[in-house]
Amino acid sequence: MIKNNIVKIVIIILFCFAFLSKTYYSISSPSAVVICEDTGRILYDKNANEVRPMASLTKLMTAIIFVENCKMDESIDVDEKACFIGGSEVGLRPNTKITAKDLLYGMLLPSGNDAATQIALHLSGSVENFAKLMNIRAKEMGLKDTHFVTPHGLDNDNHYTTAYEMAIISKYARQYKEIRNAVETKYASIQINNNEKQLKNTNALLWDYPYATGMKTGFTDNAGRCLSASSTKDNLNLIAIILGSNSSQERFNDAKEVLEETYNKYKYYDLSKFTNIYINIPIIKGDKNEYERTYIDSLYEALTEGEYANIYIKQDIIKEIIAPMNKGDVLGKITISTNDYVIYTKDIVLDCDIKKKKPNDYMLEILTHLLDNTERI
Repeated sequence: MIKNNIVKIVIIILFCFAFLSKTYYSISSPSAVVICEDTGRILYDKNANEVRPMASLTKLMTAIIFVENCKMDESIDVDEKACFIGGSEVGLRPNTKITAKDLLYGMLLPSGNDAATQIALHLSGSVENFAKLMNIRAKEMGLKDTHFVTPHGLDNDNHYTTAYEMAIISKYARQYKEIRNAVETKYASIQINNNEKQLKNTNALLWDYPYATGMKTGFTDNAGRCLSASSTKDNLNLIAIILGSNSSQERFNDAKEVLEETYNKYKYYDLSKFTNIYINIPIIKGDKNEYERTYIDSLYEALTEGEYANIYIKQDIIKEIIAPMNKGDVLGKITISTNDYVIYTKDIVLDCDIKKKKPNDYMLEILTHLLDNTERI
């Protein structure tokens, strides 16, 4: 009997371990992250801050700079320095023309290294100068562990990022409709010097995962198989980054795994009712008796059911206003949090001047009080 009970206990323990490993995303890739696209919150992290090469995921930063600095109907002369770069190419040839839009699609769908190089030459005159623009943009995004040497991502020891910072780049890229339209396109037809060329997106998730909305694949010998994957399900927009996979199928499987498990764990909640805040602060020695305001903000956040159940609102507001106070003075702060995660903070700022009461105001108050008493008599 004791032996049978021990066997049962062991089976239960093994089952629990199996369940937990499923719950916490058992993926093979060495580095991965999932963030909420709308808020940037990290929802899954496996070595997300580990510095690694990112191969052609680089082209998302190239695309950002391109759409910020070039009209998509612009005609571009192909530079011979952009041709025969090596690796994946869209097939640019010297003394031809291509529109900026077709160049963007040629870079993002088949991952054309030649297209990325042409963008760099067109905007900066050289790959080196364009890399400087990329690094300036990275700093503007607040990235500390990302450095670019090329516009395409072919191996270089000084060309690197982290899964988390690549997620931030991907999030930023999705702000541009030109990039969103490109990365969600399965097939496209472009014109190179009036010759039609058919393109196919290298992102297999567009066919294999019903919630996929695009992004970018990457591969070099040093980087392994990489993927930036965006998806939308039940109003929750996610971005998953996979770095260093051993095979193409592994990166896609791992991306689907972390995305699905994240959708199972998190929901996108409308928290606007929690930001409907009313304050009423008495004013001492002021030209008015109270300061009364209602604040309403729109607020959405990806939360687990447990996090939603434990939402806590803290109002750290001064108890009274002692006149005078000036418009713009901070009266306190509203904080909405759950467990250890701060969802929302808002400084409560005075939106008008509070003037000190004058002697005449005191006399007016006394007269008003006397008149009220007289009427009651």
